[in-house]
Amino acid sequence: MRVGEDGERTRAALAAAAFRAGDLIGGIDAPGRATDRLSWTLAETAAHMVVGLRAFGDSLRGDMDGWNANLTDLPEFHLRLAAMTASTLAAVPEREPAALARLLREAAGGFLRASEGLPADHLVATPWYGDGASLRLDAATALLLGEQLIHGRDLAVSLRRPWPISRAEALLVVPAAATMMPRAVRPEATRDLDLTFAFHLRGGTGFAMRVLHGAALREPLGQRRADCHISFDPLAFLLVGYGRMSPWAAVARGGALAYGRRPWLAFRFKKLFHNP
Repeated sequence: MRVGEDGERTRAALAAAAFRAGDLIGGIDAPGRATDRLSWTLAETAAHMVVGLRAFGDSLRGDMDGWNANLTDLPEFHLRLAAMTASTLAAVPEREPAALARLLREAAGGFLRASEGLPADHLVATPWYGDGASLRLDAATALLLGEQLIHGRDLAVSLRRPWPISRAEALLVVPAAATMMPRAVRPEATRDLDLTFAFHLRGGTGFAMRVLHGAALREPLGQRRADCHISFDPLAFLLVGYGRMSPWAAVARGGALAYGRRPWLAFRFKKLFHNP
């Protein structure tokens, strides 16, 4: 399957997001300041943005030696990913803003060059998600776009600077978020459940997520009767999914509308998944 029009748009959006994130990072005047709502400094957040791009780029090149030492044998997705995230910050020791801006743009360019010409369904090894885990290239590219947009927003909020995310950009990230949700399900919170949520993305297509006895499965809309329908503005969907906005706030601000047989479940669904 060749990279289609959406794939090319996602690649272009990733390049653009990394470029403007570089501008933002290069203008940080106090790299040791805390990032809003995160446990990292501004410089550490920027370094984390570099790490993700480098890791996926190296995976595509088959050069994982530098990352394997950071892998753990923890079986739980969120613990394994958190451990990897924490340990790999040392892989980018630079904390000077101008240097981090340069490294970010280099890492984005490296990923885009490594993935150029590969089919959308090319599997990218992602051992930080689990032993033998992989992600389709189109989902990986969209996921990296989401990382740049969301963490760029984290930095911008902390710096009191604008960071617009367009509906078109947010819609490009939604498929990756939907792909990651089954991995991020909380087994202990969903063990006794059998629920189907239908997510409708304004201006784009939607998907359904069935939560069943400790697992979650993405399904096409309409495959089964949904317990709760949620109409989401795409940006609100990302902010809720990444834990930057509560479902209550999304509804109150007009970014989400719940309906169907059990609309109150809209305020519960986020508790069924770990933040990515």
